[in-house]
Amino acid sequence: MRDFFSAAVRSRARLLGSTLIAFALVSCGGGGGGGSDSTSCPGGFLTCTGTDTDSGTTQTPKITMTLVDAGTGVATNNLTSGKPLTVRALLVSAKGVPLANRVVTFTTNSSLAVFEPTSGTRLTDANGLTSITLLAADLASSGAAEVTATVDVDGTSVTQKIAYSVSPGSVTLSNLSANASALSAYGSTSVSVQVFFNGALTMTPLTVSFSSGCDNSGKASITKSVATVNGVATATYTDKGCAGSDIITASVQGTSAQTTINVAAPKASNIGYVSANPSTMALSGTGGAGLSSSSVVTFKVVDSTNNPVASKAVSFDLSTRVGGIKLNNQASGTVQATSDAAGLVSVTVSAGSVPTPVWVIATLVDDPTIVTQSTNLTISTGRPTQDRFSLSLGTFNIEGWNRDGTTTNATVHAFDRLGNPVADGTVINFISEGAGIQPSCVTASGACSVTITSGEFRPRVDSEPSTFAVTAGRVTVLAYAQGEESFDDLNQNNLYDSGEVFRDLGDAFVDNTENQTWGSGEREIQFSASNTTACPAYPSDGRYANAPYKAGTCNGVWGAAHVRRTQVVVLSSHVVGTVTPSSFTFPTSVPQVCTASFTFRMPDANNNPMPAGAALTATSNVTYTNDTGETVKATVSFPPGSNTVSNTNAPGGTFHTVVVEGSKCTSRLTGSIGVTVTSPSGSVSGFNLSIN
Repeated sequence: MRDFFSAAVRSRARLLGSTLIAFALVSCGGGGGGGSDSTSCPGGFLTCTGTDTDSGTTQTPKITMTLVDAGTGVATNNLTSGKPLTVRALLVSAKGVPLANRVVTFTTNSSLAVFEPTSGTRLTDANGLTSITLLAADLASSGAAEVTATVDVDGTSVTQKIAYSVSPGSVTLSNLSANASALSAYGSTSVSVQVFFNGALTMTPLTVSFSSGCDNSGKASITKSVATVNGVATATYTDKGCAGSDIITASVQGTSAQTTINVAAPKASNIGYVSANPSTMALSGTGGAGLSSSSVVTFKVVDSTNNPVASKAVSFDLSTRVGGIKLNNQASGTVQATSDAAGLVSVTVSAGSVPTPVWVIATLVDDPTIVTQSTNLTISTGRPTQDRFSLSLGTFNIEGWNRDGTTTNATVHAFDRLGNPVADGTVINFISEGAGIQPSCVTASGACSVTITSGEFRPRVDSEPSTFAVTAGRVTVLAYAQGEESFDDLNQNNLYDSGEVFRDLGDAFVDNTENQTWGSGEREIQFSASNTTACPAYPSDGRYANAPYKAGTCNGVWGAAHVRRTQVVVLSSHVVGTVTPSSFTFPTSVPQVCTASFTFRMPDANNNPMPAGAALTATSNVTYTNDTGETVKATVSFPPGSNTVSNTNAPGGTFHTVVVEGSKCTSRLTGSIGVTVTSPSGSVSGFNLSIN
């Protein structure tokens, strides 16, 4: 810009001649002597002087501003988008002397116009000149505003304004086209459009947006935004499986244009197995919670580059139809389906009455040489049956009567009528008479576990069916799940047939009294309110001893039921109860007998077993006379198996044997044995055994 103004000065100098140039320099303060008005100033400005310096009157510095077309240099105050203006400013002193190296700040209404550079500040050159470019804020800008120039000259603020108008421009698009209107599958091409501003190709860069239907659906990609170069915007289009006519739209400032690209469909070259959901099906008619008698098997049709191919017909068949397996509910023959936009194609397999593995075979209709098959599906009953449902405890007698937080595990193993593990994810529910228990678990490979934790409630007034009259500390745990009643499959067809013996099940309940009979206060798990038929007797072989059902809640029909089992966990005390017998008589038939063993029953304070793992140690106070006439102590000990409390919930406690041994006895052994019991927590209790 400085060169532009310098050229203007040189041009004016040639026109006026050397004499007038000298006059202008003197008038603008370039020479000595008195002052006078000047009509010769840099850059084509009309004046560059103030008042006569001899008059004694002081004037402030002055800014003179003009607006010209940035392209042609013609004076104008009409700003249009795409046709910027140049704001020129001349700064002179009060004497008319150009002021160099002064910072001029330009401001205006930013909603109508913006500056380039955006900072809005410029520095005057040696001739006091500076300039800045003014651009319309956008194509739709319309109105009038002022440009204000402000400069500080030695503490004096100098301001000048100049008005301008903003007119909206007209943008049109033309010649939108693709370099290749017919594109091969997964190919690329360029798409270009001409952008006109007020009837001429825009030289000002404008941003053009491109889009297409296939781009929006992910089947193609196109450059979203492109700036024009010499009035032309060019985008790149790439197919990703569009396979058809795709309309491309170019738009800028509310104006748009469209063209069409025809994309060839890809050729299928392979079918791949994707999934079977679920991979294990229940036999027809045996589905339940979390089980299904059908599976959706999915394949994917792809081309040679492994991209999905849509709209391809695929034929399906089965490796076996034993038991009446169906495809899309058809009992025989092949079925067809068409791949979707993602190349996926599915078929539904429905289980029959026979457990078996089965494969789905998929063939491309257009090319029968392209064949694949699924991994095998498994057809089984999938749901647990009562005769194959079991519950076990990690530790039956935990130290929980006087201690909170002692734990053990309850584990269920569940199998279907063929002995196969039930479907993964089968839910097992748990309820306990006392203490605490996790509410449920889900099976994996037919098994799952929950944690039982000692704490209140601790049963205290039960009437357990026992000769040992246990009334406290015994917690019944019930595990149950949605399953089926067991039956005797006489013809081995894996289906219940009329006339076959089945074991009807009534409602499960928490058998607090351990007597297989529901009583008031015992929690019942109702299966169906309509089940009011009398229930059969328990099997005589004892297989349902821990699978109690409430009388009068059966239905007389084979089918679904809550399969169940109970176990009793003992909240054992570390305190020893009444030991029986506590007194023993040494053999008297032969005086010289020196060794004997004595067995006793040891319960806890509630007549239950002591905590599993509790250790027994013995201290001897048993004496005898040896062959030298000395009185000595016999040794006492617990042999392996008797020195710890076993893992059991048997009422009445556990049995232990203590061995008493002397050497060269001449008298019978008499006295007492002190027994100390140390629980797993380290608590100690004890008792004495008398030897007579």
